[in-house]
Amino acid sequence: MEERIREIILKHSDRDAKLLGILHDIQDEFGYIPREAIDIVAEWLSISPGEVYDTASFYSFFRFKKAKHVIRVCNGIVCNLKGSEEIIRAIKERYGIKEGGVSEDGLFALEIVECIGRCDGPPAMLVDDDSYGNLTPQRALEILRGYEE
Repeated sequence: MEERIREIILKHSDRDAKLLGILHDIQDEFGYIPREAIDIVAEWLSISPGEVYDTASFYSFFRFKKAKHVIRVCNGIVCNLKGSEEIIRAIKERYGIKEGGVSEDGLFALEIVECIGRCDGPPAMLVDDDSYGNLTPQRALEILRGYEE
């Protein structure tokens, strides 16, 4: 893991605003931001681990716990007008999960996003790379049950 994190950091060595790019790439690689990564990034950028953690924890899309599946619910204006808030509420209640959080069992991470490009069938969500549209709270939960195995 350490070697891969260092490769990611080096990829960003010639860019401004390195920290967010590095954190995004680490999460893309591992599915979350491991504690070890915070220390390595801090050392390489000559900042404190607290600064790295504070930056990552400020943004709801960074996770510190790995999830098997990532749910991204669109809450852009079109999806919102068509009921995305009810879908988000149903998912939070069913899985005991907060926005930007991971369910206790590590099965799902929940992200609320502005657009997933499914304005043809709002409200919409992505589960990993699978896209679903024309959702109701019941249909969204039914879809997610299929990922519980």
